Amino acid sequence: MKWQAISRYDAQRIVAIGLGCTSQGEGLRIAAIAECLRSACLLCAMPTDGQGAWSPAASLSLTSVARKHLTPIWPDMLEDSDSKPGVLSVLESLGQIGDLVRVEKGWLPPPPRAIRSLEGNAVVLGGGPSPCFPRGIKTRTFGRVRVVTASLCEGWIDVSDPSDWIGAPIEGLANWSSRFVLQAAGRFTQCPEVLEPVSVYLQGRWAELACHPHASGQLLGKCQTGITVNYFIGRFQSGRLQQLASIEASDVRRLRFQLDLEAGCPCTMETQTSPRFVTLRSYRRLPPEQEKALLLGWELPKAEGEHPGLKTHVIPVETFPIVRCALEGLGIVLVERQRAQGGI
Repeated sequence: MKWQAISRYDAQRIVAIGLGCTSQGEGLRIAAIAECLRSACLLCAMPTDGQGAWSPAASLSLTSVARKHLTPIWPDMLEDSDSKPGVLSVLESLGQIGDLVRVEKGWLPPPPRAIRSLEGNAVVLGGGPSPCFPRGIKTRTFGRVRVVTASLCEGWIDVSDPSDWIGAPIEGLANWSSRFVLQAAGRFTQCPEVLEPVSVYLQGRWAELACHPHASGQLLGKCQTGITVNYFIGRFQSGRLQQLASIEASDVRRLRFQLDLEAGCPCTMETQTSPRFVTLRSYRRLPPEQEKALLLGWELPKAEGEHPGLKTHVIPVETFPIVRCALEGLGIVLVERQRAQGGI
């Protein structure tokens, strides 16, 4: 056998063929990292004799294996940012979507599960690397996730609805918000004498309380202490804060979407559609349950001069129906704009 050196581009092309990945650039890089981590987790965790208990694989072991094998093809493996996640960040995100499971001493590969999409597609999570799937199950890889034809799941794994995987409050946004505010009101305490400046969320935006001298009722508010922002539900009377109950930032994210709907100004998210991808542009953080749906794609780096709060995600059309389900559960209005570009 004669060994022959090839370029990084050719090596990446070979990896793409092996993974069934039609994406290039960041989508392929993340796909390679994810599959390498799944393989490493299986090899490190399974019992050596094929019997006995599985041993959780340590994060350091998994990330070291991935870096060792992929750095010759992608030399920037040590970089880590939202738009170019490093190996550890990809590992953490696989835990978020349920492709790997974090336990007390490391990671384990969970049993496979499938999430129904549209056009006869299903996203498969868990089950180890793709070669562990039954013979005849052909996967298409898009970033962190693998897509199969839904009919192939029959007799292998059940296919669940996207809402089950998203895990948002089952009662819906409006009912959750009503219950949440009511429970917060049951914890009201007297307002500290020194609490300035206070901002309230009115008509879809934050505004200083001093600018709304007639603000009354139970409102979402915030105040800043040093570098810490504290959120609360407060009882206001004629522009004065009388009582309050502290709340978590993750709950604030969800509640704001309902308050926007009640004010008649629902949050909008711009989409640009090509034959293969949907690009989402948003300035708002999502609640954790919906935010993980964006991991079914990947984030693009900011262009020079773009707003620092802008997040741009690329979602393959095969997984976008699941993402749409998550966004519409928050009342987000998607503003569609066709794009001429054929792919990313």
